[in-house]
Amino acid sequence: MISSLHFNFSPREIEDLGKKQFSVLSTKLNEIASKPYEQSIFDLEFALADFSNSLSIPLFLKYVSPDAEVRKAADGLEMQVQKLMVDIFTREDLFKAVEKSEATLKNKTPVQEDLIQEYLFNFKKNGLGLPGESRKAFVEKKKRLVELESQFSQNLLSEHTTLHFSKQELAGLPDSFIENLKKSEDGKYEITLSYPHVTPFMENVLDSEARRKVSFHFNNRGGDKNKDLLEEAISLRHELAQLLGFKNHAELVLSRRMALKPETALGFLKDLSEKLKIVGERERNALLQLKKELLGESTPLASYEWRFLHNQLLKRKYDFDPLQVQEYFPLETVLRGMFQIFEKVLGVTFKRDAKANVWHPSVHKFEVWKGNALVSHFFMDLFPREGKYNHAAAFTLISGYRLPNGEYQIPFSSIVSNFSGPNGEKPSLLLHSEVETLFHEFGHIMHQILTRAEYPSFSGTGVKTDFVEAPSQMFENWVWDKEMLKSLSGHYRHPEQKLPEELIDKMLAAKNLNQGLHNLRQVSFGLIDFDFHTQKNVNSTETYSKRMAETLGIPILPNTLPQASFGHLMGGYDAGYYGYLWAEVFAQDMFTRFEKEGLLNSKTGEDYRKWILEPGGEKPPGDLIRGFLGREPSPDAFLKGLGF
Repeated sequence: MISSLHFNFSPREIEDLGKKQFSVLSTKLNEIASKPYEQSIFDLEFALADFSNSLSIPLFLKYVSPDAEVRKAADGLEMQVQKLMVDIFTREDLFKAVEKSEATLKNKTPVQEDLIQEYLFNFKKNGLGLPGESRKAFVEKKKRLVELESQFSQNLLSEHTTLHFSKQELAGLPDSFIENLKKSEDGKYEITLSYPHVTPFMENVLDSEARRKVSFHFNNRGGDKNKDLLEEAISLRHELAQLLGFKNHAELVLSRRMALKPETALGFLKDLSEKLKIVGERERNALLQLKKELLGESTPLASYEWRFLHNQLLKRKYDFDPLQVQEYFPLETVLRGMFQIFEKVLGVTFKRDAKANVWHPSVHKFEVWKGNALVSHFFMDLFPREGKYNHAAAFTLISGYRLPNGEYQIPFSSIVSNFSGPNGEKPSLLLHSEVETLFHEFGHIMHQILTRAEYPSFSGTGVKTDFVEAPSQMFENWVWDKEMLKSLSGHYRHPEQKLPEELIDKMLAAKNLNQGLHNLRQVSFGLIDFDFHTQKNVNSTETYSKRMAETLGIPILPNTLPQASFGHLMGGYDAGYYGYLWAEVFAQDMFTRFEKEGLLNSKTGEDYRKWILEPGGEKPPGDLIRGFLGREPSPDAFLKGLGF
């Protein structure tokens, strides 16, 4: 039982620990392989879980350590672990041990049968059924793929481009934002390519050329290096899938997803694209008309213009500026309100652990209690740092599962995000979109740490990838409710002043502005993903550019490589990006129960915890959704939210 974690590793300690745990695992695996019997599947499952737990923190440090050398050592370890997994799942003796369990284990539960099938599939997916020479070539290609994905990620993590602008060029941004910026020696202001800088810049800066410059650099992160890595990975994935008897990589991946086959997922995306086409065209025309009014230009909509024009339309049509609400969302107030909501809904209590060991002074740890029982832990690492993971994500550190001795391993997780930090007397202030992001990631955390899954493979978010976003997407709805917004807000200077009713009404009225374009953009990403993963050789720039122009109707900026920073495609979401929209259908359907029974209804929350969060991946997602809703899933709530 792991009850505490520490994060103080030197590069040498990471290297030594890796060697030690590789040796420990090798001994365990050889023992399992030498004496196959009915329980071999469980011995293998727990041996791999022990290995994962022993290295999870060093591996996590790749994304969050303040020390560049530690991040480098962790990156090296991650690649070794991924290559080791390829070796493990190409061992015929281990495969036969699992087959022995399949043949001799009596009275298997459905979960145990699923576990066995998951392992058998992983062996076959790694080329085990191939003849000798073919298998050897397969393993080499698979390990090369590990290297490509790791290098792609590392290139993005090491991106430190900084752009410099005069005060005049920043016109349109509020003084409070500009005051937070660093200044270079020549007196200009520094803009990084992190989201807390890029998003407000692209939404507010009046200078079109300044926005084009930021967009150009932002969409060239990773550059030709990452473009080449991505294209080689796409080609390798196709070759590997065909060696296994699949038509393409997408067919291989979706064979273990809710959608089951690419045709189903593609049909879903194309149907949605068709539904959104008319509304998207109407929204584009409105932005073009505004562009003509503001700039006197009748040129097509450029990729660096639509966020700015969207923001201007918000101000004109709804008299609403997203920056207006920021002063009412100090981070600590939002966290307090969010915790109260989740405590009420899910029947748990959060307690800050001020004495915990953490990897950076700005990180906080919390305990999760249910009654008098400590059930889990989570960390919050919310502010940007050099070299840190630059998106928002929820990381599982230690999975929750039933140990062989019958005890339950308490899970640990961490939110990692990049909200603007405190500045002088001013605390960290969140945009409403960042409050939504916080709820989304905290939804993932709840899925991870309230699990009661029996086996590590199915713990928490160990579900079908095209369902994994649904539980977190559902919780985004709370930040669009008037009463919830009041409970989450309080002006940073006058905490008793909640977000004014007038501002809330404007924000809610503007919620669906340009939702057609927003969703067409998501459809475009999903289709690009399938364009890449249903063929062997792709010109990724040409394919990306053509799809965005055709589906979204807004071409990419010339001489940019946005696919070079499309991290999802090299981080486990290959042939899976459609899952964001696919899962949204179930998220909105599940929310209908809360909508009907109350957003703070603890009985509904208890059912949600029991049916959706606790089982993890131990039951098919469809069964969980039906159990929670008491009926078949329906797309009606999702389509209604889009205006259909």
